[in-house]
Amino acid sequence: MPRPAPTPPTDPDADPLVPERILAEHGPLVWALCRRLDPDPEDAYQDVWAHLLPRLDRYDPDRGTLRAWLVSVAHRRLVDRHRRRRVRRVEALPEVADPNPAPDELASRAQRRARLEAALQGLPESQRRVVVAHHVNGRELDAIAADEQVALGTIKSRLHRGRARLLRLLGGG
Repeated sequence: MPRPAPTPPTDPDADPLVPERILAEHGPLVWALCRRLDPDPEDAYQDVWAHLLPRLDRYDPDRGTLRAWLVSVAHRRLVDRHRRRRVRRVEALPEVADPNPAPDELASRAQRRARLEAALQGLPESQRRVVVAHHVNGRELDAIAADEQVALGTIKSRLHRGRARLLRLLGGG
């Protein structure tokens, strides 16, 4: 029986895109990013690597170092996770109101409404108009942009800033 041909030894220095090597060398850096930029760093770490490893073939050594590419992609992934969390929190489904609230619930609602109205008064006029038109009156952003005679991006910016300021004024952020 012929002897099998020996397999050539693999040199880890020959291919810098070996996932085990990348994890060993750059894992602590990605972990540090996840700890600083995500409230759930363990989940973020897994998510970042699940996103990065299948895309290693997209790395172009002519455009920079592997380390810079990994940090850039990981950072963008963490920013995307943050944005998804913020959007989900802002657009949560409203609670179903009790059709026959107790008197203390009515008083509590009145207090919350007064706080909201006071916070709305704390917004700059341009932000207040957009927030009220969109969230209270249910207007579409493109219709508000036409009324205000400004670009749609300006309306989106005012709405975003208005929501963020409302959140701070109401003690939520």
